[in-house]
Amino acid sequence: MGKFETLGADVGRAATGLAYLEELRSSFGRASVELRWNFGGETLRIQEAEYAAEEEELRKTSKGLGLAMSLHEAGRQHHQLGDPTQAIALYQRAGALLEDAIRARAGDAEKHAKALRYARFTKSEVCSSLGVAYHDAGRGRHFLGVAAGCVLRDRGRQAEDALSQHKEALELRKDIVGKEHPGVAECLNNLGNHYFARGAYQKAAEHFEQALVILTSACPDTPFVALTLYNLGLCRAHLGQPAEAALKRALRIAERLLGPNHQQVDMIRQTLEQGASSKQ
Repeated sequence: MGKFETLGADVGRAATGLAYLEELRSSFGRASVELRWNFGGETLRIQEAEYAAEEEELRKTSKGLGLAMSLHEAGRQHHQLGDPTQAIALYQRAGALLEDAIRARAGDAEKHAKALRYARFTKSEVCSSLGVAYHDAGRGRHFLGVAAGCVLRDRGRQAEDALSQHKEALELRKDIVGKEHPGVAECLNNLGNHYFARGAYQKAAEHFEQALVILTSACPDTPFVALTLYNLGLCRAHLGQPAEAALKRALRIAERLLGPNHQQVDMIRQTLEQGASSKQ
């Protein structure tokens, strides 16, 4: 079900649910990520050479699909290492290759149905990754210029780019797997996180509520439900609405599935404790 793997690292910050955030950084360690990137870089060089040498369109775009997947993974690794700018460049290149593959097969969609579905789903993943990277680049830096082959805009424009990518991911995911699929909940959660970061707490809550409906129906006994309840509780707290019930439910589920000492269980517990102390 996509990469809905983490509750995030900061108390009071909504969670994105993508795989390259703090939990993976602490699990694998920076050295391990760098080692994987060194091996992955060689694979990319080989794939780029094979892609450049191919002339026949369908074979070239098939090689492009594999190259796009490697570029997406390389982008995730750069994002893990705290470099969303380089990640954006890699994601953009992956997205362009996927668009080429989709275009090359669109004329005979029935014949290429399986390849089209695969390419479009991968495009939805790249869009989600781009959305988070635009957000993180805008949050960490505020400048204009060109770096690593991609134009960095001001924060307002990067926020627009992030929103556009998250919306495209959601529409692609709905079309490919259906509106009730957990993968759609992942996209809704990421959109909710975007609105949360922009201070649009009501919009964020609406997206988290939609995600929760899907998840409680499709995969109720999973950490993904705890993640969404946590996000929803944060939104309600910011809106001045009762948040304790959602956060306590998130804590119960997370403790049972992740264990009482898990770092994300601690995060939910701290959020509840902060809410209790603010009432005193």
